[in-house]
Amino acid sequence: MKTGIFGGTFNPPHEGHAEAARAVMRALSLDRIIFVPTAQPPHKALPRFSATEEQRLCMTRLMAESVEGASVSDIEILRGGVNYTADTLSEFKKLYPEDELYLLMGTDMLLSFGAWKRPADICALASLAVFRREENDLEKIKAAAKETEKAYGGRVCVIENDPIVFSSTKARGGDRQMLSPAVEKYVSDHCLYVDTDALCESVKGRLSEKRYAHTLGVASLSCELARIYGEEENRAFCAAVLHDCAKEMPLSEQLSICEKYGVKQDYDEDNLKELIHADTAAALAKAEYNMCDDVCRAIKYHTTGNDEMTLLDKIIYVADACEENRKWDKAPALREQAKRDLDGAVVFLLDETVKRLEKNGKKPYYRTRTALCAAKDTERKKKMADEPVSIVKTAVKAADAKKASDITVLKVAAQTTLADYFVIMTGMTGVHLRALSEEIEKKLKEEGVTPHHIEGVTSSWILMDYGGAVINIFLQDAREMYALERLWGDAETVDINTFLSEDEEK
Repeated sequence: MKTGIFGGTFNPPHEGHAEAARAVMRALSLDRIIFVPTAQPPHKALPRFSATEEQRLCMTRLMAESVEGASVSDIEILRGGVNYTADTLSEFKKLYPEDELYLLMGTDMLLSFGAWKRPADICALASLAVFRREENDLEKIKAAAKETEKAYGGRVCVIENDPIVFSSTKARGGDRQMLSPAVEKYVSDHCLYVDTDALCESVKGRLSEKRYAHTLGVASLSCELARIYGEEENRAFCAAVLHDCAKEMPLSEQLSICEKYGVKQDYDEDNLKELIHADTAAALAKAEYNMCDDVCRAIKYHTTGNDEMTLLDKIIYVADACEENRKWDKAPALREQAKRDLDGAVVFLLDETVKRLEKNGKKPYYRTRTALCAAKDTERKKKMADEPVSIVKTAVKAADAKKASDITVLKVAAQTTLADYFVIMTGMTGVHLRALSEEIEKKLKEEGVTPHHIEGVTSSWILMDYGGAVINIFLQDAREMYALERLWGDAETVDINTFLSEDEEK
């Protein structure tokens, strides 16, 4: 099999890479090409918000979909640090000992080949397949090919392709014409290659000095929260910088922009002036700054919240309220809470907003009310998932409603690290066991809790593992045989009537 190896940074990969690969495959009748994104050398500093290794790998996979017979290898990224082509080819030779390897490279790489690490070893492991990068470089390539063969042996194949004169540098600079639709969308969705200096300068020109200082404060805190919670910093930065870009526009101009871009708004006179700037800013972010939907969404909801807040939504919403320039007396405490518990900070801020508006005789915007209800529900579900006793209560009530018999709850935290609680019950038949299991799973799912795993659904013992609580549903014979109560005889038995009587008391 004839295999081509095409290495590069692919930052980002573009049609020039894809077409060069196709040309080499046609000219040399290759069976396949493997794209190999390079690792980032640890000693080389990257500009802020550069594409990560994982992002370059993802983009290369997207680009490779348009090249028949192509695949992508993460061999160099997994190896990390400084990678040498000779080592990479050696690994591929071990993986494919019967293959004839071809190393793809452009004109510039061939001209500097003598400066590479162990060029003779490279030529012994693979033939060089050199494609044109420029319109008038064919004779230059042929001359360099002869010199390379003479100096290092091996074989240099000159590909007389029609070059696409384009570079990744151009793409990073904003020229996206040679990116595939999939790669272009990826770049947009992840806010890659944004000129942050130009973005800040543009927004600065729209705002007063005080408002711009606030904007930078939101950007700083948003990036910090992004690092803590796993959001991409560049997305958080772009959303933060743009969130107030329309704040100081005249209302008439904002209404005109919203109309121009088809933004529907249903604010009344009391909240129109306070809230519409978020819709206007989101429209500008999309139309004039080419931001992705997720960033525009976070900008749109940064004043009101919404009932399905994404991580980015939450970060911008909270950072806007408590960045270090805010004079609000609760801002410092909220800022620290956000770093520990972002969901809790969202609930607190929404609640404070509703209370403040009502205290001032204003009606909170409906979206803020629904956001508060949703955020509280999320907190409740998260709290329940973190508290095994809540899982036990729901499971016991569900089992009792489905006529389970002899329900026993053992507190085993002192005896084992497997769980805090074991719930044990008996069903009458295999069908009854499954009905009990399904009802318990359903009721817990309604509370936002899902099992780690469920075992034995076709046996006489169904085990439902919820982490801190393990639920055991037996047929009578199996319960007697495994005798969990006797096995954990020194564990505390919990009175299940305390769970079952709660609804009656209410």
